[in-house]
Amino acid sequence: MKKNLNFIGILCVAITLFFASCQKDNLPTPTDTNKPVPTNNYLAGLGNTPGFPSGRPFVLPNNVSILGDIRGGQMYKSTEVDKDKYTGPFPINMIPKSWVAYGTGTYVNLYIKFFNSLPTPSSVTIPGGLIFIDSLDTDSSNGMYQKGFILQDITIPLPAMDTAFAILQAYCLNHTLAPSSYNAVYFIGPITNNPNLDSIVSIMAPKQLPIGQEYDIQSIIWNVTDYGQNLTAQEVQYLNSLP
Repeated sequence: MKKNLNFIGILCVAITLFFASCQKDNLPTPTDTNKPVPTNNYLAGLGNTPGFPSGRPFVLPNNVSILGDIRGGQMYKSTEVDKDKYTGPFPINMIPKSWVAYGTGTYVNLYIKFFNSLPTPSSVTIPGGLIFIDSLDTDSSNGMYQKGFILQDITIPLPAMDTAFAILQAYCLNHTLAPSSYNAVYFIGPITNNPNLDSIVSIMAPKQLPIGQEYDIQSIIWNVTDYGQNLTAQEVQYLNSLP
């Protein structure tokens, strides 16, 4: 009789555990009930959204290197820095007279010294969609200066065993930040994979430099980066209409 009671007791416990286990399996896991609200990674680092911009890396050719820092500036005004009042981190005598401007843009100008190590002339192509990032940028802050966005491919001729002094004109990806200045230093970021910026680059790739249309294009870019909008049919039509 005692054995039968023990068997019945064990059977009851087993049945209880079985049903408890089944009920537990039917309950949502903690990851199901506490999923974070999904964020749009394509806007990271753009506008006021913190983080690092998404995209694929860009690597310079083996024969091309950058001498010194990538510095910000204002077109045709960099030589007007007051040497007596300047307190920035860079030497004041860094600006030679041989800078050449490339591309189009609005508020970001990037002064870059490209060195070619080959004994023959060469070139380097800076791809449309490439983002240049303020060195003060962190995961939680977008820094002080606007990120620079290259709209169309830029090919820069490089002399043999010598330096090309290039000013890359770029568009702004952060409306509320400061335009590039002599105090800013930049580094090369990714080639964007933001779908809307990617579409702008694709439309503009075969076109002439949009001289005179820069601020209209900048407004379209800000609609994407700062206001989180998709390209409208009117904006696409406008970009397609450019020569």
